[in-house]
Amino acid sequence: MSALPKSDPNHALNQLLAKADDIAVLPHVVFRVMEVNGEEEFHGTGLEHAIITDPGFSAKVLTLANSNYDLPRKIASVKEALLFLGFKSVRNLAMTMVAYDMFVGKNDEDSLRRRSWWRHSVDTASCARWIAKSGRSVSPDESYTCGLLHIYGKTMLDRLGEGSYTECSHLIEQGMDIREAELQTFGCDHVEVIVGAARQWGFPESLVQGLKYLDPPLPKEEFGAERATTAMASAIARLARMGHKREVMEIPDWSLDVLGITAEHAESMVEEGIAEITAAQLNL
Repeated sequence: MSALPKSDPNHALNQLLAKADDIAVLPHVVFRVMEVNGEEEFHGTGLEHAIITDPGFSAKVLTLANSNYDLPRKIASVKEALLFLGFKSVRNLAMTMVAYDMFVGKNDEDSLRRRSWWRHSVDTASCARWIAKSGRSVSPDESYTCGLLHIYGKTMLDRLGEGSYTECSHLIEQGMDIREAELQTFGCDHVEVIVGAARQWGFPESLVQGLKYLDPPLPKEEFGAERATTAMASAIARLARMGHKREVMEIPDWSLDVLGITAEHAESMVEEGIAEITAAQLNL
């Protein structure tokens, strides 16, 4: 198939998505992990098969099982790790650990930036799962995945885009909106990239919509709660890093409206969300 003409407004996005399978480990493992459901929890067969397709992935799960607990003997199989750690815990932690590999750069500056993205992704995932469990009518596990992947488009731009994220960062530091800076640098932005990639990888539409965390949903638009959960969790994760600079106004008003959270309740939600993020960090 011939290359798209440069005049095509989607040229940069399509060119980047054509290379998306170059980072196939994370998308394909996460997709398989996502497919595993609670009915398989007792045997963990589906999750075990997803993990053992990648030797490095398996090693990390086994390391986690053997290092975080005072065990009478070493755990030697992924199946044992699943039984010991628990189905949902391993599923979420496995996604997190694979995601970390994709946030390591070629040099110190790249690695620092990508690890910052990874930290924000993991914090957002933990907070999103907590928000979902607070009765917001969305799946906690799917909310976790949305949080984990919501800025993954930045890493894809950094790794696969025809531009430099260092240059993009300079524009952001000068006050340019992040999506505008990415568009100017790469021809597309990180939300477009991860949404396009999620569709290309066959993710469910509810997850795809949940990744559009910077775009308020239209009235009565389907999966608005998923999108709002990701948006609110991402904002709380940013506030968790800001320490004394916390401001509830950082939470998008539209996300509070969609989730039915009043302004009075928002402040306590922020504090509780930050506490959840802190607790989750201790378990990584």
